[in-house]
Amino acid sequence: MTPLPANFFDDAIRIYPRQHYAHGQWHQEPAEVVIEEPLTLFINGREFVTMVVTPTNIQELIVGFLAAEGFITNAEEIRVFQYHPDDKQVWIRVPHLKEEQLNQFGKRYLSGCCGRGRPGFYFADDADVEPLHLPTRPYHLDVHRINHLFLELTQYTHQQHSGGLHAAGLADSEHMIAVRFDAGRHNALDKLYGYTLLHQITRDNKVIVFSGRLSAEVIIKTGRMGVPLIISNAAPTTMGLELADALGITVIGFVRNDEMSIYTHEERLSTITTL
Repeated sequence: MTPLPANFFDDAIRIYPRQHYAHGQWHQEPAEVVIEEPLTLFINGREFVTMVVTPTNIQELIVGFLAAEGFITNAEEIRVFQYHPDDKQVWIRVPHLKEEQLNQFGKRYLSGCCGRGRPGFYFADDADVEPLHLPTRPYHLDVHRINHLFLELTQYTHQQHSGGLHAAGLADSEHMIAVRFDAGRHNALDKLYGYTLLHQITRDNKVIVFSGRLSAEVIIKTGRMGVPLIISNAAPTTMGLELADALGITVIGFVRNDEMSIYTHEERLSTITTL
């Protein structure tokens, strides 16, 4: 693992005083607290959305967010990008986007789940999520390699002491390629997605290593990224697993010490034997 630069988390935390109780005594001490602040995105001169984010890797965040929401497919579609940290604003220009596309953002409707007839309550901008039909070739990841990937992510997260940042890592079968952090787990994924687009990294043979719950939103973002496998130390949700099953995503949860649970598409992994 490559150690993070000493100032890596400077834009993600502030130092707050706190009264801390331990071993029967109170004492005052400085503590790292995650920064969470609004960020307003303007698209083509129009105020589009205000997100609550940790203000790091902002360009990656916006690129990944727009790709995850289906507005762009590559970073070059954003012709102008201006970040004004003092005003907590980002101004971008995406010439091909139409007003009606922007108006659909955030609208909900009732529909079947990925063509399987199961009803679900989804955002309108998730309607274009189609099954990935990714090949189910073995990944040659056994339990030891999976544990090692999560241990590698944990080593990154232990370098920050606030306890309030979610982490999302992109890995191949050998090593971690990039790790991104945010107070919001979905923002961490968007930053990672933006990183891959800005650096033109292929994703259909990669793994996401994640520190948060595997909800429907997380699985949809994983599907939009085209990554066929996600590993987490946390739990999945029922809707998350239904989507993962339909989209062809392998979900591995509760990766802790020498334990893990594979919920969907176990055929993608090698060396699985059920007793």
